[in-house]
Amino acid sequence: MTDYLRFEELTSKTIDELHEDNGVGTLSEKYLHIFLKNYFEPDKSCHEVKVGRFTADICSQNHITEIQTRNLNALREKLEYYLLEGYDVTVVHPIPRARRILHVDSESGEIIRKYRYPHTGSFYDGIPELYKIKYFLDWDRFTVRLMLFDIDEYRELKGGGVTKTGRPRRRTSKRLDRIPFAIGDSLILDNSADYLAFVPENLPKEFTSKDFARCAKVSVGVAQMTLNILSYLKTVEHISNIGKRYVYRLNRYFDSDSGDEL
Repeated sequence: MTDYLRFEELTSKTIDELHEDNGVGTLSEKYLHIFLKNYFEPDKSCHEVKVGRFTADICSQNHITEIQTRNLNALREKLEYYLLEGYDVTVVHPIPRARRILHVDSESGEIIRKYRYPHTGSFYDGIPELYKIKYFLDWDRFTVRLMLFDIDEYRELKGGGVTKTGRPRRRTSKRLDRIPFAIGDSLILDNSADYLAFVPENLPKEFTSKDFARCAKVSVGVAQMTLNILSYLKTVEHISNIGKRYVYRLNRYFDSDSGDEL
């Protein structure tokens, strides 16, 4: 079965059906998490497997897959244990590419507002999470898979009305769940060379974080975190300073235009 057909098959099921198929007592799981477990491993006996004192989302033979929608720092203790025990480990991090926000009334359960979130997601949105597990990125047998999805995000809308003094009460929302309706590209990061995918093609030979931000069309903060990761992996190198700003260049090993022998 192709990835597309597998995706289409799973999106036709409700979270209750996925839980029933899964046969695992994990009813507190959000839809996207259990959806991805079934997407990557149809064999339910490989789900929620005890590995030492931890429980792996998926464990098949000597390979462990952990699916984490946010807070990758929460995986650090697990990752160290799995890797030191000799497992091959993949962390899957889904990223919303397009989002439709659906506000649900907290009392009636009806959808009262629906709109498209203006930001279009990209692999750079995974950088803040990769930064949290930076020190695992160069370990042998460790892989990160970033996946782009189009999702419907259901949010419970609360508040409204007026206060006792007659002032309008601000409405707030709380995320209930995220349901994917289309699948995009994946970026598999297995070694330092794979992280060249984050280096924009129009980058000058020598550049600062501001240059990187402009060429990659990201914020300076994201550019700085990206360069911190790339420096750690030796994909780029810090060569000088302009005042307090670092100047970088692509590591000569990866730079085919450097004139150096690779």
